[in-house]
Amino acid sequence: MNPTPRDYPVAIPGTLVAITAERRSQSRQVTRSQSSEYAIYPAAWIGDAVLNAAQRYGFGVIRTDGNALYPRSSRLMKWLELCAIWCCDGWHSGTPRFSKLVGEGYRIFTEILTSDEQKLLFQRELLRLLWARRDSTLNLHGWLQSINQSLIADLIVQCRTLDDEGVTLSSFIGQINDDPGLYDMTLGQFAGHGEGNDRVNLTTLHSAKGREFKIVILFGMDDGRIPRNNATQREQREARRLFYVGFTRVKSELHIMFTSGRQSPFVQEVQRRLEIGL
Repeated sequence: MNPTPRDYPVAIPGTLVAITAERRSQSRQVTRSQSSEYAIYPAAWIGDAVLNAAQRYGFGVIRTDGNALYPRSSRLMKWLELCAIWCCDGWHSGTPRFSKLVGEGYRIFTEILTSDEQKLLFQRELLRLLWARRDSTLNLHGWLQSINQSLIADLIVQCRTLDDEGVTLSSFIGQINDDPGLYDMTLGQFAGHGEGNDRVNLTTLHSAKGREFKIVILFGMDDGRIPRNNATQREQREARRLFYVGFTRVKSELHIMFTSGRQSPFVQEVQRRLEIGL
């Protein structure tokens, strides 16, 4: 059963309709994002336009769609994100716990960390490096370089199975160094936590499933795009399912963006249900 529009605060451009009802608690399992503002869209090319607009107004951007700065499947990059969150606030709040960082590190570098002594040395060096860098306003490029040079690079050289992870990290560091729009990115923006977190997170409807965000903006909710023109009944059902995937990602505030006069039939469905108070 799909949620009703009354479950969420909704603002739909062009309708001048907004409600502020509290979201009802739900029992499904979700991953709570550290960052609060997410732009969600049906196709990655729409993310390109959102990216350009965000950068034009000085917002940091992290993409988790097909055009992300690094593969979201990278275990090493996900681990570094956790380390960044710990440096911003986790060391104080306990989320994530340092023991989680250590455990994930053991799993990534399991090929070389085979003895208790090696694991203890890894744990101590990781704590030393992160403890000295507990500041969300640190330059991300410098933070990554120092962690890589002091700890990660030597481990990757010794792990034959991590060649691709090493390339991914080196490529990301190079991108930040070469792109003026990324060079000033802070650790807080990378982690989605702490000071300097004027970050907009970009993702597709497909990638948003199972996650939850404070503020969601659904872009590209046009007829002919979701669903696409001449869609079969099966494709229409799948498009509707994806629309409500985006609709139900929000914790407190939802905005739905569409071309004037071309709103998706799913947006029209929400409008009708708002009008009759369902």
